[in-house]
Amino acid sequence: MTHRRLRAGLPFRRVALVLSGGGALGAYEAGVLKVIEALQLAPSLVAGVSIGAINAVVWLAHGRRTAALEDVWRRMRPSNIGLQWVALALRAAGSFAVVIATMEIILTFTGSREFSGSYWIWKKASARIDFISTQLDVYSWLFTAAVGLCVIFLSRPIEGWLSRGVPGGDPQRGRMILGRVALGAFAVHTLVWVMAWAWPHRFSASMVILLALAWLGSGEGTVAHALRRMGLGLMPETGGRGLWGGVPRRRVIEKLVAAGDPSLLVGPGTGLVIGALSVDSGRVCHFTSWPNPGREFEERVRAELGEVVPMRTPQDAIRAAVASSAIPGVFEPERIDGRDFVDAGGFSNQPLHVAMAGGADAVIVVLLTPSQNPTPSPPPDGLFALGGRLLELANWRDLQMELRQLPEGWSRDGDPARVCVVEPPRALPGSVLGFDPEQAAQLITLGEQDAWAAFERAGWLEPERDGGPGGPDGAPAR
Repeated sequence: MTHRRLRAGLPFRRVALVLSGGGALGAYEAGVLKVIEALQLAPSLVAGVSIGAINAVVWLAHGRRTAALEDVWRRMRPSNIGLQWVALALRAAGSFAVVIATMEIILTFTGSREFSGSYWIWKKASARIDFISTQLDVYSWLFTAAVGLCVIFLSRPIEGWLSRGVPGGDPQRGRMILGRVALGAFAVHTLVWVMAWAWPHRFSASMVILLALAWLGSGEGTVAHALRRMGLGLMPETGGRGLWGGVPRRRVIEKLVAAGDPSLLVGPGTGLVIGALSVDSGRVCHFTSWPNPGREFEERVRAELGEVVPMRTPQDAIRAAVASSAIPGVFEPERIDGRDFVDAGGFSNQPLHVAMAGGADAVIVVLLTPSQNPTPSPPPDGLFALGGRLLELANWRDLQMELRQLPEGWSRDGDPARVCVVEPPRALPGSVLGFDPEQAAQLITLGEQDAWAAFERAGWLEPERDGGPGGPDGAPAR
């Protein structure tokens, strides 16, 4: 279908392109951009969110040519953008080894009768007492394992019983009781350890340590906060702010931009808007590539609980794209000028209002999920599957709100229509975090097919005639 042309006399002169977020499904947008390139359609404004922001930055840096973007999608794997599952597993194993080794060192001294007072002071030893103590340790841990299994299987009934029969207590009183229990356990363990009596010494020492850590971590102050931060930061490389950092994504974007013309990202030419959620204010921050967005633009964005931040250098655009694609919980927030930003996809994934505020008289919006009512689906079978489903629902809800707020005359109907929606007819194959070259190739093909069909439905293409293309070349919309 590459012989098709834009419709002659297409009345739109400021066409905006909106690229929505969706993680690995963003390869679909590369197929759409191939069609826009083939039509020689030059948008006056490109607004991107999450993976849409990354696609927009790379596409514009290469002069609205898609070859480099398509090439990287066909080679993209999870590790390329920082989804380092092996590294996460190694950090988990290393953290576990450190914790266990530290515990064993402490228990060797505090939980072994060989280092007790009777050995150091009275030089008294008894193989029989050691044997009984070891047996008691084994029995204690077996009992603990049995209790743990019961708690696992009975957690829901216990929760229901607690919610019905136990009123909410005072946290400070609970901490005081916990402290007294820990102190009592410490006193008992110290007594039997110094006296070298038959006792589950290692089990007892473990309980004392755990109770002490629980008591310290349940309070306020520097020590309590440090313990909680240490617990959150053992596995992730981000200190508990996400499973992975943003450095790999930034490197990929920087390399792709450097292979093109970074100066195309800011200043005159196609405007670029990147959306990211500000963690401190809760507003969707729209990073713009022109230095003076104008009062009217800022007021319209502010009315939608947003704010405007101009980008002055290509590096600003790269940092904004990294921030826009920082999926909460998966990637750590991106810090820009002392403020933290994350992916705004769950709040404003198709910012049509930004395109209209920028003076667009028509808009192409690319969706990575169907816009019709989401069909019921089986319950997601995993954390990331659930996250993908919630993202799909959030995108659908956001689009419906955007479409309902369109001014009169803006709709998907008409010949030509002001709103051209490129979307898959059904859920795309793959998942948000399923970066796979073969899957990406399929998504690119689907994006091309759906883009041609969408432009046809919107009345933006020259009618086909028997024997080949007909009519004069359509002038590129600007």
